[in-house]
Amino acid sequence: MLKKFLMFPVYCLVLLALALPAQAKEVKFAHFSIDVPAGCTTQEKDGVVTVTASKEAFFSIALYTKGEAGNLSDKDFAAKLSRQMKGGTPEPSEDGGWTFTATSNGMLMNVDVVADHDYLIMFMSDASDKEWPASLQTAYDSITGNDDKIDTFLKRILFPE
Repeated sequence: MLKKFLMFPVYCLVLLALALPAQAKEVKFAHFSIDVPAGCTTQEKDGVVTVTASKEAFFSIALYTKGEAGNLSDKDFAAKLSRQMKGGTPEPSEDGGWTFTATSNGMLMNVDVVADHDYLIMFMSDASDKEWPASLQTAYDSITGNDDKIDTFLKRILFPE
């Protein structure tokens, strides 16, 4: 009986560990990192990082230096991207950049392109009216620049106050 009593704390610790949410793993890319929680997957292709929680819930983000973006303005980059995606005509957005919609695999997506003197960001997400799963929102909220200058740019664009 004493042995069972002494094992009780071990059982409690095991149950506690199983009950805790899975830890997010930090994934680093060229200019930023994202904490990707369980329930989400991440993929990088040609500098575009896509975080997916389900077929209908995802976001894609790419951050380029102006040189990496071919020294294009955000307006010109958005127009080029829209042509490639067979999207709508880019229009000015509230954040000072350009926005358009496009359809891929039957999914309507919103695409935003914003630049400053040094960087250009492309952000794309599903255009459904559904609320993102908590895991995807957690991943979005964790986006951090790899240095202070990039982090400041990302915070200004992604998390305006």
